[in-house]
Formats: sequence, structure tokens, C-alpha cells
Amino acid sequence: MKKIILALLIVFSSVILQAQSLEKNEVDEFTGNAVKQTSWETFNNSMSFTGYFRISKINESYFFDLKMMIGSKIFSIDQGQEFMFKLSNDEVIILKNLEYTIACKGCGAKGFAGSQGYGIQTSYVLTPDQVQALLQKDIIKVRIYTNDGYVENDLKSKNSTKIKTALSLID
Repeated sequence: MKKIILALLIVFSSVILQAQSLEKNEVDEFTGNAVKQTSWETFNNSMSFTGYFRISKINESYFFDLKMMIGSKIFSIDQGQEFMFKLSNDEVIILKNLEYTIACKGCGAKGFAGSQGYGIQTSYVLTPDQVQALLQKDIIKVRIYTNDGYVENDLKSKNSTKIKTALSLID
């Protein structure tokens, strides 16, 4: 009986520790900006690339923040390059990168795993209409353009749900 209770406690605590949360919800004391940010979550972990995301909102502006690693490859993403979501109704949502970003050691990692590998952290603007579309339809595929071409992958249903949950936490 003790083993069963211990096992249930371990499972329950790991679920709680992995739950998405709103990590920042404050007004910046210097700028007066209302800032909200979710926790970093995995949205892709495949042979082609590993990607993490969080949703940020500053005042009324939304951002899809991205951490990404493409194996051990050093790569960059130009300002204005695209991040595409293909939705279940075949609609394609296109986000634009905010600034030039080049891979650095540990930049694409979330925690210790991958901290010695090369990756990027960058942000893409989300319009209110794009937020609504992402909340209403499932994402089935993603494509991210880099200066070396693009990486893409089908998106698992659970990862599409993570993005919806993060968007819901911000509003």
C-alpha cells in the first residue's frame, strides 16, 4: 500500500511540476508596461529540430517566443523571416521574426538538456486575429525559416493544445 501511495505522489507531483503557468504577470515599474509571460513549453522534439515556446504579452501586443536547436548546427534567422503554422482547416498563419538572431551555446535550451548545444532564442509578433485563429483551430504542422532554408514538422495534438493553453493563460 505504501508503494502505491508513493507512486501516486510521484506521478501527481510530476504532473504539477510540468503544468503550464503564467510565470510573469506584472507592471514594469520603470516603463509602466503590463507584462505577461507563460512558462517555456516543448512544442517539437524530433530529429529535424527541438523547439520550445512561450507566449508573451506586453500591453496589447502578443509575441510567440521561440527557443530552437537544429542538431549541433550553428544557424541564424534574419529579421522578418517567417514562422508558419498550418491549421486543421488548411489555413496558414505567418509570423515574422522581430530581429536578426544567431545561434549561441545554450541559447536554444530549456534547462540543462541541450545547454552545451547551439540554438537560438527569438520572438515573433502575433496579431490579435492570429491569436483568435490559433485558439479556435488545431495546429497540424509548423515551418520555421532560417538563413540555411527551413525546418518543418508535423505537430502532435498535445503540443497544439499547449499553444492554445498558453494563449488562454495570457488573456
